[in-house]
Amino acid sequence: MKVKQKWLLNVAQVVLTLLGVAFFLLSSGKIFTNLGWPFPWWFSILFFVAAGVCGFYALKLSDEAEKQRALDHMAGRPIFNDEEFGKHFFPNDRAEVAAKLRKIVSHHIPIDLSQLQPPDRFVEDLRMDALDSMSTVECVIEIEQEFGIKIPDSAAEKMLTFQSVVDYVAGAVKTKSTV
Repeated sequence: MKVKQKWLLNVAQVVLTLLGVAFFLLSSGKIFTNLGWPFPWWFSILFFVAAGVCGFYALKLSDEAEKQRALDHMAGRPIFNDEEFGKHFFPNDRAEVAAKLRKIVSHHIPIDLSQLQPPDRFVEDLRMDALDSMSTVECVIEIEQEFGIKIPDSAAEKMLTFQSVVDYVAGAVKTKSTV
């Protein structure tokens, strides 16, 4: 979903969140009973369900906003498939590694990475942490399995850009093959 007015997405998130909180507070029934109004038991269920629905859609809008930020960051760049990407941005000895890594990363970030470039940062630019908090760990595990290497936590913490991941993995693969 391409949103032309980004502020509208943020306003909708805030409104849905506030409605959800209001419905949740109303579900207790205390406000109505303190005013002396009758409050049937099923009103609590109705307001609680309404609060849940508002919360669900506020969360969906938040995900959509994060995806949009990542796509806006990459907008206007040339589009490459995995192999073209590797050959265009990396020397021959790293092109295949870069192509495989981009394919692996694309499994863990729910946006189109056809306009990805090596200096793109996973957190700030691609919104990897906001889109799926477990995706970083799962991505590292898949990279380790694909290339038969181990990535220590200390090294993973330093891999902030796609370029840094390619450099580390290519170096680890080269070291593994010479040992």
